[in-house]
Amino acid sequence: MGNVVQPGTSSSGGSWRRSQPFFVSHVLRQYGFRGVVAMLVAAAVAFVPLAILVWFNVFRMTSIISVQCGQSVVVKPGRFEQESDQDQPGDTALLQIRCEVPTSNGWRDLLRDDDPALRGREIGNSVYVRDERVYLRKAGNLKLPFGLLGRPPVSVWVPAGDYEIAVVHDSPPDRSLIDSPRTGFPLVTTFDSCTVKAREKTVFAIPLPHHHWGNGMPLSLVGQTPERFEAPQPKLDSLIKSLKKAIVIPTPGGYLLDFGEPTVMHTEDHRDCTVDFEDLHSVAREWNRHQIVTLKRWLPKEEEVATNMLSPLVADLSRREYLEGWFCYAMAGLAGLVLTKWGTLAILEPYRRRETLAGPMKLCVLIFLVSAAGWWIAAT
Repeated sequence: MGNVVQPGTSSSGGSWRRSQPFFVSHVLRQYGFRGVVAMLVAAAVAFVPLAILVWFNVFRMTSIISVQCGQSVVVKPGRFEQESDQDQPGDTALLQIRCEVPTSNGWRDLLRDDDPALRGREIGNSVYVRDERVYLRKAGNLKLPFGLLGRPPVSVWVPAGDYEIAVVHDSPPDRSLIDSPRTGFPLVTTFDSCTVKAREKTVFAIPLPHHHWGNGMPLSLVGQTPERFEAPQPKLDSLIKSLKKAIVIPTPGGYLLDFGEPTVMHTEDHRDCTVDFEDLHSVAREWNRHQIVTLKRWLPKEEEVATNMLSPLVADLSRREYLEGWFCYAMAGLAGLVLTKWGTLAILEPYRRRETLAGPMKLCVLIFLVSAAGWWIAAT
């Protein structure tokens, strides 16, 4: 005798899972509280990969700035000009850090390419953008590392006090051509300091005189004058030696590196500034993937020890950027939904089997009773 097929189900084992019009309502209607418990248990296990992904990207490391300040620090990088104007300090101090670049008409704000404030300006902003990043640390201790805030203009809510600011960007080439070589270090760091007061808004602008294109002034090596067709090469012995001994620590922004970088000696008008590779200064700060790749490509090919040290860092940050993408979150969420359904059915499988077995048993009892009644009627 065949099985009795219940409405909305099929006699084949696999098709029972596929024939439900809406899984959640069916489970609630069919199993009640037992179905709710089964779904919660299955979801708790199925969404573990998504929870691990969120923890890896957001909560696995604490920001360097938060550690220095002793409390949570809110950072909003790459803000529009109008959005920055609307920011309020609240119960803490609000520090807005902007960058300025030189033009023929003087200094002007370095804004995002898609900022509506750029509309109507004659000079586009994109010719100046070369991966600027703003850093911050508490003043008073030179051993504290700079924490990465993000692309300027950036807004950060911090406790009142004194802070040191650093802006790192790609160094300009020796000539106006975009593919011209760099005689100096591939990155330029500009330092400044400021004081923020509690419940007040402080706007701080940092000029970047040695910027790419525009009126940004190139840097030259100490005691050397570039030839007409070939730029002089710096002596990197001290820098390479310092890089090989660098401290490498993973951070939320990338990697914390502490090694000797060449010193930039500025002039008053920033037209004859030089880079001294014999005078190195060590500044611990977070390096993002672009900066590490830039340094790796700039190093001579024969310096295999230094480049091999940087290669794993680049690979790790590439994987981290991939895991931070929406695609990984979408796949983890979709997998969680599929596994929740599968796990719920697996947990309820023993109860479902008893239900499917109860149907034929009830039919057999009914047939027996009908046959007995018919026999009794016929006998009488």
